[in-house]
Amino acid sequence: MGLFNHVKIEQDLPLNDELKALGVDFNQQEFQTKELEPNIMSTYIIRDNKLFELKIEGHWEDNPNYVVDNGKFREFFDKNKWVKDSEEEVFRDDFTGTFTFSCYVLGKTKESYDLFPDWKCVVIKGLLTEISLITPVEKNSSEKRIEADEIFQKQLDDHERKMRCPVYSFYFKYYVKTMNLIEWKLCKSINFIIRFLNWLQWKGIRKIIRFLSPR
Repeated sequence: MGLFNHVKIEQDLPLNDELKALGVDFNQQEFQTKELEPNIMSTYIIRDNKLFELKIEGHWEDNPNYVVDNGKFREFFDKNKWVKDSEEEVFRDDFTGTFTFSCYVLGKTKESYDLFPDWKCVVIKGLLTEISLITPVEKNSSEKRIEADEIFQKQLDDHERKMRCPVYSFYFKYYVKTMNLIEWKLCKSINFIIRFLNWLQWKGIRKIIRFLSPR
């Protein structure tokens, strides 16, 4: 899927009749774009037909609430916390070009649709000269998604119910979680070996040959 940038919309957007009928406040929606490089989860703002970028400066600090657990995938983010030093909206008068941004609106019933609208912007020196809805708007039936959500929620409910049983709770904590941890460590080790073999095949052998060959 890859990284992207966020886009905040603080003005009216062009909508078709189907989007208008939803009664959604699009200023409260979360928008994304992959066409404002680099895609590093930055935040852009469209307001009064102008393009701004939210510049945030900060630093990492030790997390005083960190509990040592070397097996955790998110160890770095648990061990450290991000502290924001400053925040500034910068008018992007250095940007000229086009980009698209999108959001999604999920239907609430199995008879409704999940909509994925996209908009295209034309920007000249930070000023939006054109913003238009790309048609037709992509949409899928909400039925399969809602049914999958219902199945997942039922599995969660069943798990919570089973965890109230001491026997199942013991089995899950000391067998299932242990086996999952072993599986994760094995996968990590195998991936390391594969990366090493790839390096050895394409770079390592050539370096060894150059080192051992007479000058």
